[in-house]
Amino acid sequence: MATIFKFSNKTFRDITKERVDVVKIASGFMGGTVKVYERKGTVIIHSENKQSSHASISNENGQVKEWEIKYAIEHILKRDLTDVNIRVSETGVVHIRNKAEINTLTN
Repeated sequence: MATIFKFSNKTFRDITKERVDVVKIASGFMGGTVKVYERKGTVIIHSENKQSSHASISNENGQVKEWEIKYAIEHILKRDLTDVNIRVSETGVVHIRNKAEINTLTN
């Protein structure tokens, strides 16, 4: 079961309708449903289709914070920290994917 942190004053708002450009690009990669969330310069793009669920987190003002990663895992991906694989790209974008999906894709 997921460890739920208290995020009462730290919530992301759904800006999917405002960021049609991002949705269009992300849909081209993953297909399925794409949602975009934002809070104080940090953007979470959640892509989900029948085979996988993926979240990308970036911050225009610097590094993504640990609580933002935990928020994405627990509230957007609805997973436990031990169930996901986290990778940080060279540009500082945090990519989160379910471990079970990674095993399926590599086998």
